[in-house]
Amino acid sequence: MRMETVEEGKQIAEAKTETGDGGSSLDTGSSLDNDPYHYTKRGAFTSELFKIEITNLPRYYGYVELKKRLEKLGVKPRKLKKLPNSSVTFATFDNEEKREAALAAIKGHLWKKSTLDAKIAKPVADPVTMKRKNEVEGTGESQKKPKISVEESVTPLVHLPYEEQLNSKQRDMEEFLNSLAKDFHCNIPQMRSWLNVQRSKHDGKCCALERIKPSPIIDGYRNKCEFTIGKDKTIGFRVGKYRDGFTTVASPMPCRNVPPAAKKVVEHMQEFLGQSELQGENPVTHEGHWSILLVRTTEGSEVMASLRMKVEDLTLEEFEATKKNLQEYFSPSGPGNSAGITSLYLLISGKRFKAKGIDSNIYHIAGNAHITENLLGLKFQISHYSFFQVNTQAAEVLFQTAGDWAEVSQDTVLLDVCCGTGTIGLSLAKRVKRVVGVDICKDSIKDAKVNATNNGITNATYVCGKAEVELPGIMDTIRPSETVVGILDPPRAGMHMKVIQAIRKCSSLRRLVFLSCNPQLASRNFIDLCRPASNNYRGTPFRLTKAIPVDLFPHAKHCELILLFQREDEISVEDDKTDSKPLTEPSVTSSTIDKKGADGSSPVDVEHQNECQPSEGQASEVKGVEPLSETPDQPSLGKSSDESAIHETKDGASAQKDMDAMTKSNNEELSKDKGGEQLSRTQEQPSHGKSFDESVIDETKDSDNVQMEMDTETNCPPSVSTGEEPSDDKDKTPLSEMIEQG
Repeated sequence: MRMETVEEGKQIAEAKTETGDGGSSLDTGSSLDNDPYHYTKRGAFTSELFKIEITNLPRYYGYVELKKRLEKLGVKPRKLKKLPNSSVTFATFDNEEKREAALAAIKGHLWKKSTLDAKIAKPVADPVTMKRKNEVEGTGESQKKPKISVEESVTPLVHLPYEEQLNSKQRDMEEFLNSLAKDFHCNIPQMRSWLNVQRSKHDGKCCALERIKPSPIIDGYRNKCEFTIGKDKTIGFRVGKYRDGFTTVASPMPCRNVPPAAKKVVEHMQEFLGQSELQGENPVTHEGHWSILLVRTTEGSEVMASLRMKVEDLTLEEFEATKKNLQEYFSPSGPGNSAGITSLYLLISGKRFKAKGIDSNIYHIAGNAHITENLLGLKFQISHYSFFQVNTQAAEVLFQTAGDWAEVSQDTVLLDVCCGTGTIGLSLAKRVKRVVGVDICKDSIKDAKVNATNNGITNATYVCGKAEVELPGIMDTIRPSETVVGILDPPRAGMHMKVIQAIRKCSSLRRLVFLSCNPQLASRNFIDLCRPASNNYRGTPFRLTKAIPVDLFPHAKHCELILLFQREDEISVEDDKTDSKPLTEPSVTSSTIDKKGADGSSPVDVEHQNECQPSEGQASEVKGVEPLSETPDQPSLGKSSDESAIHETKDGASAQKDMDAMTKSNNEELSKDKGGEQLSRTQEQPSHGKSFDESVIDETKDSDNVQMEMDTETNCPPSVSTGEEPSDDKDKTPLSEMIEQG
């Protein structure tokens, strides 16, 4: 894969979103057919037309820092993209006048001893039309289809025996904990003595790693599948990535992780679309109507299906007729009755549907409003937008393990953060004094409350809102005499900094179980939990004491990782030292650093100290973490790039904004914005390729990095599914925000 296509694919999705859907189609033979910049020539607005490249920026700076600096210069870009580990940033503007003013203000400006420069940047090329143009001119590969099958794309480990799949995932988690040990070493000098003991005991890892727990079921396990509808109305998964020039959608029938009930719905929905006069969405021009089919199934016989369509070029009468046709086709007397659908929805995408008299973005067409799943002896109601783990049987293993590690009792207050429909908290409710759950999704909280009532559980309360907003207030209600155990099951990128601060501040919370589907992206949380006490992070630090993977995604590359954190003052370093020696015996010689940590810790051996030295132009090992510039009171503490130039005792909110921006940047590689649609989880970290002056310019969402948004447990409409299966994240954007985004 060419490195530049990574950024091209992300930018083109955002640029085409701005142009809207009113442009002319790229019919064969048209003047724009092979023009990679066709989207800039439709007469519709795109800020790619007014783009600049800012260079010679300081080595360490934050997104929010840069934004504020530009505001002081009177520069207010429409979009701003800070490239990771680079002195280059791209900005776009509303018009030529604003771009020229920005160029004049930025050129020659001195910031952090760096003299900034700026120049006009070209729009990004559409990778699909660029590939087509190269094929016509004979300068590119002539392949029209990806070389891999849909099965290989969706489930890359399917060719391996299941035991070998587990071994591969075990090795991945071992590598992560080795890397995390280096991150701890570089960023928290105060814990190096204890860390050396752990690395010696656990083969370089920062904690004990238990053997991965397998999924009880390896085929047909996915209870949520999200399928793309191609421009030819094929329902399935995109094979290959848009950023690589591929738009092919293939049938999901060969995929072993898709259950038979979901495949049956695909077959019947394919027949319905074949009878419809409306077209599938063209991923290049965004013209067309049908875009996504979401199917949720249960261990029983319940099936929820939702079909997504665009209505920009339809009249209200045409929309009503389409809705009626869908209802009749899947009615008890209709041809689609044998699909077994018990709950049917029609979703509307786009920004202008209300102007047509369409008063909602979701319509309940037929059947029940929800489905019900059995888990750990309890019944759980699941609404359309509610989060529920995609592998029900493996989720039981996950929750049982998390519950055992929590070591709760009848005196415990269980804090269930990102609780979804209440599965974890309600499964432990009888073993604790009370449960308090928090989630941003209104549907999830509504379901959690219903689930508590339906299961006769009276000691559980649920709060709807952002965890970073609600958690501090919840902590204030906990009495000092109460023992608190926290269980966190956050989105792939982890929790907001304020959540970690609230957890650190609650002295009664002694034990924390963290469930992560992408520990690499959440590593910032792990470091913040273990930082020494400061104005931002009050309270005794935690220590990571053990971890265990649980395979929720057979045949895919990723898995869940459970991590146990305990307060530092509950862990005896001396007891550990009696079992083994530190990885390196520290002594003040030529082979050691004659410098102590801020807490007076012993000198650090050169071998480990070198782990903290980034190469030129690179940050430290942690994604988004780089060394601190020296400060008077904490000269040796590491600092994140999203906190760059912000002292740890300064305003945490500003640092968090940087963190959010960096997280959003990371997630761009995981999701593509098709018409403003937002995706959730994926199994791999983003890659940060740069495409010369066509590098990314904003928080674009390239869903082509995501295979099946089948496991996107979000409260926003589904988006494009492609040839890579993501892990089971839940980016819980409020529905109102989702509607604003598109």
